[in-house]
Amino acid sequence: PQSALNTFNTIGGGYSATIVSDYQCLGINPANLGWSWDNHMINFGLAELGLTVYTNALTKTQVYNDLFNNSIHLDMSQRIQAASNFSDTRLWGQGGMTWLGLSVNVPKIGGFAFSVRDRFLWNTVLNHAAAQFIFLGYHDPYFDSLVANHGDTTGYATKAKKASTVYDGTRIQFVWYREYNLGFGRKIISNDDVTLYGGIGVKYLVGYGALQYYIDNGGNVDAFSSLGPEFKVDYGEPSPSLMSGSALKSVGHGWGVDIGFTLMVIKKLKIALAVNDIGSIKWDGNVYTANDVTVYSISTPGITNYNIFTNSQLIKTNGLKGEPPTWSGLASKTVSLPTSLRGGASFRIIPQIEVGADAFIPLNTKVPGSYDKAILGFGATFDPIKWIQLSTGITTGADVGTHVPLGLTFFPIRNAAAAWQIGFALPDIVTLFKSNDIMTGFA
Repeated sequence: PQSALNTFNTIGGGYSATIVSDYQCLGINPANLGWSWDNHMINFGLAELGLTVYTNALTKTQVYNDLFNNSIHLDMSQRIQAASNFSDTRLWGQGGMTWLGLSVNVPKIGGFAFSVRDRFLWNTVLNHAAAQFIFLGYHDPYFDSLVANHGDTTGYATKAKKASTVYDGTRIQFVWYREYNLGFGRKIISNDDVTLYGGIGVKYLVGYGALQYYIDNGGNVDAFSSLGPEFKVDYGEPSPSLMSGSALKSVGHGWGVDIGFTLMVIKKLKIALAVNDIGSIKWDGNVYTANDVTVYSISTPGITNYNIFTNSQLIKTNGLKGEPPTWSGLASKTVSLPTSLRGGASFRIIPQIEVGADAFIPLNTKVPGSYDKAILGFGATFDPIKWIQLSTGITTGADVGTHVPLGLTFFPIRNAAAAWQIGFALPDIVTLFKSNDIMTGFA
């Protein structure tokens, strides 16, 4: 996977820390604002979109046709199979939309950039019980006693256990926020052979939703929810931060900082290091925290399609009488951003070919929007002619396998006065030739 969410000229390759510049380097390495890839003073972009989905729970056909399809109806045998497929497997998706990007490079001063970008990340690993409850509801054998009341059925467990035991190993994370990012980068040291660039980005965050349900190996529950009214999630409990309505509303605000450096040697070798997403976001709308209560009853028959994004409402069971509610309302919750360390190097072999490598290391893995483990990438870009650029590479890590991205960029205009680029990238071309364990998407 690529953590550069929506730039096609990096998703199509295996490295990004040293190759992106202008407004596209915001969130990756702001030091690269100190130089320009095309030597133009102004760069501008609109509506740059990227989406990537990885799963080893569904086939490629199911991802394309069924994952977001609420109209299909799984029979009981198919739901049992779906629960088995989703047990201890990963469903991971990320997306980004840069609504506006603008950068200006001023000689002898440096580069300035501003962007407005939405970020989305979903990361789910369900243990067997969580998968069974989502797809089977009270039909799961755990709920061994059924009671019907006026047509409504509730399942009860006569040997009920605590949530930390039942859901041990489950990890559910989701986040969606918009960032307004302002960055600056410039030369710090420069001579004939070596140039050092430094940069900083400051971003204001507007959150639209966050969810976390995390149980570590010690049985500790770290769970909260802050979802805008457009998600239509009802926990059945009051909250001091409750929001009404159904329109898109912000439920959180925060600040973040990115810091980066790039060393350029003889204009061929570049070495980069950046720390991104230093900061926090305060969620203060529809905020709930989960309690480690007994998983005693459930009143849903389970979902009948694969769209667990919108239909499952995830872990929604009830505890024993006298226990706290499964979800309790909060006035607010402040959560750290998914801080990460990124390092990379690239070397231009000849004017048409550059090779590079990246390492993306999450520093805070227990917050929404984070990656589980490090990502390593290797890649190359090739300009066979002035109007075309090809990129490819290999990426591995984050418990989502090894993949071969491919990117294609066209330059309808590319001269000393102006450049216009359009392109398309795939996160894994190998997925085109296999049916399982797939990484699919575009930018």
